Amino acid sequence: MLFRSPPPRSEWHAEPVKVFDNLYFLGMTEYSAWAVTTSQGIIIVDALFDYSVEDEVVNGLKKLGLDPAQIKYVLISHAHTDHAGGAKLLQERFKSRVILSAADWDLLDRQNPPWKPRRDMVATDGQKLTLGDTTITMYITPGHTPGTISSLIPVKDNGQIG
Repeated sequence: MLFRSPPPRSEWHAEPVKVFDNLYFLGMTEYSAWAVTTSQGIIIVDALFDYSVEDEVVNGLKKLGLDPAQIKYVLISHAHTDHAGGAKLLQERFKSRVILSAADWDLLDRQNPPWKPRRDMVATDGQKLTLGDTTITMYITPGHTPGTISSLIPVKDNGQIG
């Protein structure tokens, strides 16, 4: 498998943004990562590339006044490097739990990229992930990868759940 050098930061960096009371954009110019804040910590949805996770997720949280040490879960929608590449760093540095579907854990095992996180939690269809006052529901929606996960994430806008 061929691994290329990362492009210059000027080509991919995007500033973090608060979108709702409990949802923050931490992505890049072309790829998204999200932070869901709860009463007991943070859930990251997708961890971007291994080369950009420090800048976009870790430093992005700090810019928004949030503590990356509060990342409890990293929910990966699918096992491609633009969504899963940074999970290993978050898992190792912050002891975050990493969630993928069984099919996508298997995909990573077959490919064995250098950025692969340690196999951790396996999402099942309809499974609920609760952290504090927030519950995310995960659905297995194969297509893009054998085990793509689509999630329902409750957001709060001016204190109201939407």
